[in-house]
Amino acid sequence: METKIALQVGHITKVFPGVKALDDVTFEVAAGEVHGLVGENGAGKSTLMAVASGALLPEEGRVVINGVETKGDTEKARTLGLAIVRQEPALMPDLTVAENLYLGVSEAQRPSLLRTTAWAQRLLEQWSDDVEIDASERVVSLNPEQRFIVEIVKALATNPKVLVLDEPTEHLLAEDVKRLFERIRKVTAGGCAVVYISHRIREVQQIADRLTVLRDGQGQGTYDASNLSEQQIVELIVGGALDREFPPKATGGRAEIVLDVVGLRGTGFSDVSLQVKRGEIVGLAGIDGNGQREFMRALAGLNKSRGGVTVNGKSASLTNSQAATRSDIRYLPGDRHREGIFGDLSVRENFSLRSLSFDTVRGLVRPKSEGRRAREAVSSFAVKTPTIETPIRSLSGGNQQKLVLSSVLASKPKVLLVDEPTQGVDIGARMEIYKVLRQAAAAGTAVIVVSSDALEVAGLCDRVHIFSRGHIVKELRDGGVSESNITSAVLTATTERERGSASISSFWKWAAGDWAPLVMLALVICILGVYATHVNETYLSTRNLSGMLALVATLAIVSYGQQALMLVGGIDLSVGPLMGLMVVIQSFFLNDGAPFGQQIEGWIIVFVVAACVGFVNWLLVDPFRLHPMVATLATYMALQAVSLLLRPIPGGLIADSIVDGIGTQLGFVPVIAILAGIVALALEFGLFRSRLGLAFRGVGSRAEAARMAGVRPHLTLLTAYMGCSLLAGVAAVPMMAQVGSGDPSAGGNYTLASVAAVVIGGASLFGGRGSFIGALLGALLITQVNVVTSFLDLGDSWQSYLLGGMILASVALYSKSREMAVAK
Repeated sequence: METKIALQVGHITKVFPGVKALDDVTFEVAAGEVHGLVGENGAGKSTLMAVASGALLPEEGRVVINGVETKGDTEKARTLGLAIVRQEPALMPDLTVAENLYLGVSEAQRPSLLRTTAWAQRLLEQWSDDVEIDASERVVSLNPEQRFIVEIVKALATNPKVLVLDEPTEHLLAEDVKRLFERIRKVTAGGCAVVYISHRIREVQQIADRLTVLRDGQGQGTYDASNLSEQQIVELIVGGALDREFPPKATGGRAEIVLDVVGLRGTGFSDVSLQVKRGEIVGLAGIDGNGQREFMRALAGLNKSRGGVTVNGKSASLTNSQAATRSDIRYLPGDRHREGIFGDLSVRENFSLRSLSFDTVRGLVRPKSEGRRAREAVSSFAVKTPTIETPIRSLSGGNQQKLVLSSVLASKPKVLLVDEPTQGVDIGARMEIYKVLRQAAAAGTAVIVVSSDALEVAGLCDRVHIFSRGHIVKELRDGGVSESNITSAVLTATTERERGSASISSFWKWAAGDWAPLVMLALVICILGVYATHVNETYLSTRNLSGMLALVATLAIVSYGQQALMLVGGIDLSVGPLMGLMVVIQSFFLNDGAPFGQQIEGWIIVFVVAACVGFVNWLLVDPFRLHPMVATLATYMALQAVSLLLRPIPGGLIADSIVDGIGTQLGFVPVIAILAGIVALALEFGLFRSRLGLAFRGVGSRAEAARMAGVRPHLTLLTAYMGCSLLAGVAAVPMMAQVGSGDPSAGGNYTLASVAAVVIGGASLFGGRGSFIGALLGALLITQVNVVTSFLDLGDSWQSYLLGGMILASVALYSKSREMAVAK
C-alpha cells in the first residue's frame, strides 16, 4: 500500500539579509506519522515551518499540502488543513480566550458569536476535565502555560490534516505534556501528519516515528527515530561528538554566605528561609504554582514581600525591581517574550540596557564600548545574528535567550536569579549556559535556579529546595541531589497544584474589564449633575439640557470614529479640521434659496471628500508606514489650509430651514442626540458580536496574530480610517447647525476633545480595547464639565484643569487595572 504524503516541502531556499536561513531543504511527512524536526537554534526549523504554513515566501522551492501547492498563501494552507502551534503563541492578548479560539478555526467550524464562550469552554474541557482556564477571560491575564494550552487547543479544534508543533512543551507541566502526547497519538491514528519540533531529545524519541535533522539551514538526513540513541541524535545535530557532562559542582568548604533569606513571605509563599554560599548554585523544585517562582520574583522585586534579605551582609531592599537591582540582585525571566526582550530594539541595545554603566561617561553612552561589549557577548554565547544592529525579535527563540542571559551576567550581579535557564535552547547551547552559570557562581555570585527539568536541576545544582504549597518542605544536598530524588520529593510532597492566576484580585479583574469604565463614568456624571443642580437649579432646565445634549451628540459621533481607529492602534488628529472643512464646503451649497439639486450636490461632495481624507490617512500610515500622529497631523494642516483658502473669514449662512431641520427635537431632546445614542448601541453590539468588530480588536491587540488567524489587517485599517473620516463628516452636520455659517476654525476643538472622550471612556492608546458607549459617556462628561464650570462661574481655565485631571485619572486607573490583571 502506497504511503500518502500529507506535507511535502521541496528544495526550499530562504534568504534573510546577511543569512541564508534555508539552503535547498527537502522535507516530507506522511499521513498518520509523527515526524521530529531537530537542530540547533538558528538551524532553520521554525523558518522551514513558516514557509510550509505560508507565513514566509521562499526564494526557491515549493510547498504541497495533501497534493495541492500553496504558493505562500497562509489562508490556503489553513484551508488545506495545516495548523501550527508556534514557539510564541499566536494569540491576541486583548481578546478573550473564546474569541481567539473562534478566529483560530475556519468559518465553517465557527459557532454563532452569541454562543462562542460556551463552545470555547467545551473545547477547553476536552483538553482536561479540571482545566482552570475561563473562556471569557482575556488572554493577557493567562500565565505562559495557560497560553500554550489555548494555542494547542486552538490548533486541535481545526481538525487538522497537518499539525505543526514548534517547541510545544516548553511551558507545560508533566501532566499537560502527557495530555499533549495523548492528543498527538489520537490525531495521527485518524490520519493527521504531525511535525514535532523540540530541543528535548527524549521527547522526540518518545513520540516521533521518524526524524529529520537540520544544521545551518541544510538537511542532514531523515532517520527512523527508534534506531538512534540520544547521543547519536545530538551528534547529528551538532556535527560531531559533544561533551554532555554537567560542569563540576562546587567543592565542600566553609565558603562565606552571599545571599541570606530569613522568613520571607508574600503572595504564593510564606516563611521561606535559605542561604546561598559563594561558589554554589541552589535549585528550587516543585510542582508549578507551589511558590518557587513567586518566591524568586519576590527576590527580584517584582512581587511584594516582607522578611529579611541580606546580600554579602548588607540588607537588601525588594520594594521594586529597581531597588533589587541596586542591591545587586538580577533576574533572568522564564517568559522572555513578555519580560526578557525589547523586540523592536537591536541586539546591541538589548545587551547593553542591563549594564549601561559600563558604557557611559557622565551619563553619555560610548558607542565604541557598547558595540565592543555586544560583539564580545554575541561571540562568547554563540548568538546567531547577522549584525549587532539586527532587531532582536528577528532572532530565533534560543538566540534571544542566550543574549538575555549574556546581558544579565554583563551587569556582574552578586545574586543571579534564573527562571528556566535553557528554555527553548538547543543541546549544545545548554552545556555552554551550564558552564557560564557555574563560572558565575565560582566568581562569587549567588545563583538560584528554578527549572521544570528535574535532570537539569540535579546536574547543575549543589543543593535543591523542594517547594510545596508555598513552603520549603525538603532540602537535598551532596549525593542526595539526583533526578529520582527530586522527582520523588516533589511527588510525595503534594499532588495538588495551585494556579498562579488566582492571585489576581476580583476588583482588579473587574476594573480591567469592559464594564468598569462605563460604571465609573456614569457614577461621576450623576455626582457632577447632582452637585451642579444643588448649586444652580437652572442646570436641569429643559433649555440647558437640550443645548447640552446637542453638543454631546456632535462630540460623541466624531468620538465614535476616533474610537474605531484607536481599536486598531491608530489615531486621527485631522478630524477637527475635516469637520470645519465640511461646514465650509456646505456654506456654498446650503444657502437660502439654493435649489434642491445643488443641496444634494453639496452633500455628495462633502462625504466624497471625507472618504478621500480617510483613504489618504490610511495610505500615509499603512503602505507608507508613517506614524499615525505624524501622518494625520500633516492632513490636519492641509485641511486647515484648504478651509482658509475657501473661506479666509467666516461667511456663507446656512439656510434656516436646514438648521431648524437638524435641530429637530422630541420634547426637549434633540433628535440628533437620540440618533447618537442609537448609533453607540449599534456599534457596541457590532464591536463584540460581529466578525468585523472582532477583526478590529484583533488587529489592535496583535496585528500579526490576527493575520495568522485569517484577518486582513490592511483592509481592516483601511475600513477604520475611512470610517473615522466619514463619522467626522456626519458629526459636522449638527455642528453646522450650531455654527450657522462657513467658519474654517469651527471644528478645531473637536480633535483633542474626541481623543479625550475615547480615553476617558476606557480605550487603550495601544489598540485592542475600547467601547462606543464609553465614548458616548466620555463625550457627555466632557460637555457636562464645560457647562457646569460656566454655571458655577469658574472660568474657562477650570475646564482645562478638570478635563486634564479626568484624562490623567482615567489613564492611571485603567492602566493600573490592566497591569494588575496580567498573569505573572
